[in-house]
Amino acid sequence: METDSALYLFFILILLIILGRMEWNAHLRNLGAVPVRIVVNGTRGKSSVTRLIGAGLRAGGFNVMAKTTGTKPRMVFNNRTEIPVIRLGKPNIREQLSIFKKAVKEGVDAVVLENMSLRPDLQWTEETKIVKPILVVITNVRRDHLDVMGPGLSDIARNFINAVPKNAVIITAEKELFPLMKGLCEDKGLRIIQVAGNKGEPEISEREMLKFPYLEQKENVALAVEVCENLGIRKNTALEEMYKCIPDPGILKKYDLLINNKKITLFNALAVNDPDSIHMIYQQIVKPASNFYVLINCRADRIDRSAHIARTLCVRMRGDLYFLTGSNTAIFYHSASNCVNKEKLVDLGGKGIGEAYEHIMRRINDDSTIFAVGNFVGYGEELIEYFVSRGRA
Repeated sequence: METDSALYLFFILILLIILGRMEWNAHLRNLGAVPVRIVVNGTRGKSSVTRLIGAGLRAGGFNVMAKTTGTKPRMVFNNRTEIPVIRLGKPNIREQLSIFKKAVKEGVDAVVLENMSLRPDLQWTEETKIVKPILVVITNVRRDHLDVMGPGLSDIARNFINAVPKNAVIITAEKELFPLMKGLCEDKGLRIIQVAGNKGEPEISEREMLKFPYLEQKENVALAVEVCENLGIRKNTALEEMYKCIPDPGILKKYDLLINNKKITLFNALAVNDPDSIHMIYQQIVKPASNFYVLINCRADRIDRSAHIARTLCVRMRGDLYFLTGSNTAIFYHSASNCVNKEKLVDLGGKGIGEAYEHIMRRINDDSTIFAVGNFVGYGEELIEYFVSRGRA
């Protein structure tokens, strides 16, 4: 009986090896059928850049599929049709194999994939082994997920570069760590392009940015344009299609609301959750001299993020009140109370959506601005929807 069991397990193992090899060979054929393969990596802006590149490639005549993995995973075909990515379990980089299978079935000749993985070893596997991109975008290097990719910014930059396969071209908008990234690329024999003008600013004009029907970041557009130009698509041609781009659900949004006779300007930046990006957007938005409130939504599984944002709040942002919502807000409260008057910290952690909303509405004045940051998925999204559903422009 033991011999029979051993033989059975042996044959099962052989069968699995054969099936695995067949699947891998099929994937390699799928890669060959999609000549333009682009990976978008980096800390912030990946989903938006992925969509913008997809739009620009369509303008250049490509049959393109863009896939995001951010706030709400989506497959976007030719900047027109959007399909949710259905997952039965946690995200897994094997998903990219099925994405290429779908791309070939749809006759796609260009794919733009947002990077799925955080762990450096999985990033390397995803890019170098599974996708084999000809272009890799590294949007920027910011302080987020330091527990996995850190401990420092230079470590994150190294991990991004290490994941890139040979012969791929890198395009980035990173400024501070670009010298390090350039040196790493020279060691690997990679070509890297920095998207910036002579003064370190993206070569996209304010007039061009005003044509977007939503709040987009100039660096995101500049990265997408550079990718398109590398593939022979003129800037103006690419931009015209980018203006029609379906924005990512996590994009920065501005709502002008009237609730209980109070005029409220609500900036939803909840999908922006690293300190540098939060501060950058904080500098961009219009901040009144008074009645400016910051809403920070916390998550129990993002304790490090809460602490980092709290330290940024202390030295780089000001508000009349700071509303803490979501779960495990105590971490943020204790970190921020070291340098912010505790009377300005309003801890609403653990409260339901309706209760938190009512408390915020009681504390704010007419002609107020709320700047919401921290975490979007779950509670944050529901809270924003609650505000918007009760207000009118």
